[in-house]
Amino acid sequence: MEAPICRNCKIFFGCQEGLCSKCFKESKTQSLAVSEVSNVISSIPKIVEEVKQAPPPPVQNPDKCAFCSKKLGPLNFRCKCLSFYCTKHRHPEEHQCPFDHKAAGIHKLSEENPLVQAPKFNKL
Repeated sequence: MEAPICRNCKIFFGCQEGLCSKCFKESKTQSLAVSEVSNVISSIPKIVEEVKQAPPPPVQNPDKCAFCSKKLGPLNFRCKCLSFYCTKHRHPEEHQCPFDHKAAGIHKLSEENPLVQAPKFNKL
């Protein structure tokens, strides 16, 4: 009785699930890579949903800073949380911004830059 030939490459003898050692190793690494990518991608929409569920703040007066109520001149800054701030409180860290800039950036990058995997070269 002759040993079964690999069902993938049809060159070497197969033993594990009908695959040779090379094809078996490749199939395992591909399945692990696909599962890791799917885990990362499935976690991104959850982060975006959390950002979208934040309650919208009330509409602020564009003439005063929403944090310190200082009168704003012609140079006022509008944050992504839809409030106006003075030069001192324009950064999100300064006015305790409820908008999650990090999650929004991750979501934007994942939409604009899809995952690209090139085929690997076979070693000789």
